[in-house]
Amino acid sequence: MLKNFNWKSALYILVIAFILLYPWLGASSYNKHLFILFFIWSIVAANWNLMMGYAGINSLGNIGFMAIGGYTAGILAKSFGIPPLLTVPIAGLVTSLVVTLALGLPALRLSGIYIALLTLIFADTLPSLLTQTREITGGAMGLHEIPPFYPGMDKTGAYYICFVFFLIVLGIIYRVIHSPTGMAFVALRDSENFAYCLGVNKFRERLKVFALSSLLTGAAGGMYVHALGDISPTTLGIEPFLLTIAMIELGGVGTFFGPILGAAVIVFGNEFLRLAGTLRLTLLGALICTIILFYPGGVIQLFHSLEHQIERLLKRKPSTS
Repeated sequence: MLKNFNWKSALYILVIAFILLYPWLGASSYNKHLFILFFIWSIVAANWNLMMGYAGINSLGNIGFMAIGGYTAGILAKSFGIPPLLTVPIAGLVTSLVVTLALGLPALRLSGIYIALLTLIFADTLPSLLTQTREITGGAMGLHEIPPFYPGMDKTGAYYICFVFFLIVLGIIYRVIHSPTGMAFVALRDSENFAYCLGVNKFRERLKVFALSSLLTGAAGGMYVHALGDISPTTLGIEPFLLTIAMIELGGVGTFFGPILGAAVIVFGNEFLRLAGTLRLTLLGALICTIILFYPGGVIQLFHSLEHQIERLLKRKPSTS
């Protein structure tokens, strides 16, 4: 194992150690809140990337998956008193069932822009549906005072619970990507005809990616409501939609770490730029355009470039006189 240990492994360990210790290093409650948002939105972006970047399915409705999971968990916890230990997995299962039946099966007959339109229409109908069912969902005001993960929970507790969930979900996605299922996704994305020749079943693999992505995104929605205590139709607004797309594109489409890096830039950068007031989105857009202009592969391409430079420096032998 020591042979495989290098500077990248050390960097990963340092990052994880910092995240673990951060609440005890004088972090304010608000900064912990930002990290909670980072954990949750990273999961949403990573699962969206699993569909678009790896499986090549142009979905535009993944914010809707999160909303379904969030409302399911919130209603179960607030109206029926079901503990979060059960509401989060139930939210994921309900979301997976709804999405697979409403989108996965119809999408088998569609391709390209038509899947994008179907998923976008699906997400756009949810705000109206939530408003019309105000007795259950709270309507335009949404659900508030949703029970936390446990009584008396503070930001530190929510921070660590969301961090553990973040690691578990990313571990699942990593295993899927590096499994025969992940290779089938990539084969269908790059060349359907070639994938057919390899024996890849398009029907089965597309259902898999819809079911898995919606399951994990719906569970992330459940974590969101128990960590923050509320949810409303504004979750389905244009800004969360565009920022999540930006996380994927900025980080690097079709890469494992890309959405995570993109989420870090968007969540923390967006907060830092609040000091600019109304220019916030303009400056954030300029930052995204600048990075994409010089690094079309996203932030992950920048990191790979730095990685190669560091490796060249480490391998460079001192000249002998």
